[in-house]
Amino acid sequence: MSITIREDERDEYDPSHAVPTNKGRYYCDPACDPDDPNRMKISVTNAIDQHMIEALAPAAARDTAIWLMDNLPAANRAAADPYDMEKFIKEAKSQYRLQWDKKADLGSRVHAIAEAINLGAPYIPDEEAEPFVNSYRQFLADFGLDIRRDIKAAECTVLNRTLGYGGTSDIWANLRFDSPTSPIIPKFKPRAVPADPIPTPSGLWLIDLKTSLTKPASAIYDDYVMQLAALRHAEVALVCPPECRYGETEFHDSSHEFKVPEFVGTAILNLRETTYGFVPLPADRDAFDAFCGLLPLARYMHGLELRGCKPVQPPINNTRKDAA
Repeated sequence: MSITIREDERDEYDPSHAVPTNKGRYYCDPACDPDDPNRMKISVTNAIDQHMIEALAPAAARDTAIWLMDNLPAANRAAADPYDMEKFIKEAKSQYRLQWDKKADLGSRVHAIAEAINLGAPYIPDEEAEPFVNSYRQFLADFGLDIRRDIKAAECTVLNRTLGYGGTSDIWANLRFDSPTSPIIPKFKPRAVPADPIPTPSGLWLIDLKTSLTKPASAIYDDYVMQLAALRHAEVALVCPPECRYGETEFHDSSHEFKVPEFVGTAILNLRETTYGFVPLPADRDAFDAFCGLLPLARYMHGLELRGCKPVQPPINNTRKDAA
């Protein structure tokens, strides 16, 4: 399998050791030599992309429809000429990806500011990101979190060298609850299933941040469970200095690594412009096994080369025989 790093696609918000490639995001393992084929480890989200996520198609259709309505006069004009219509359709087909890239960029900026807050570091104010940052601050206050005491890691690269994948953990935090279970916020109680209390043991939690301009604070998807399970079952965490940020092996040593600890719980922290939702999810062994099932599929698909597969000519002898 040929993995090519796309240097021109790197940006300042890339997680440590993560690199864009022709096959999506991978992580460079700094403990491996540059020529080691095991150096490149597929990212958790890249592997999960092999899973058919049902919400993606409706979301793409929605963003395309919104763009079309905003550009309806241009659509009507284009309809009068086949060439203009072809150009318009081509532009329309790209709009959902442009919108998703904008949303991803906003999420990256929110993550970066949240990391700065967790590390007690300064950051440049960002007017668009600030409402989500305020929701994050509200979460810290509501859960009684002291950054120095309770935030154990922020934006931490983790690797599973045995299975060959990597990822980035947003937050490891010590949470304290009044009881082993917590009630659901009344307005979010489900109608189809009993609103049983959700297990919330006190201890170290693995938390992943999600931002959205349109989704409610209760929004979750099945791939979130696999993502958290993969991060939870990583083997080592990296705390590398900047000089080995992108897997530079000559600067790396074992002091930059430590074992990923046990977590009592995993959760999604949905940050919204005016509120947040802390949603515990059961990222258990079954979820991890499901994620592991995607790894060979991802590697197969990333190594599959079909460009040379084209229609062949019929056998000459058979053609002559049929003609006779």
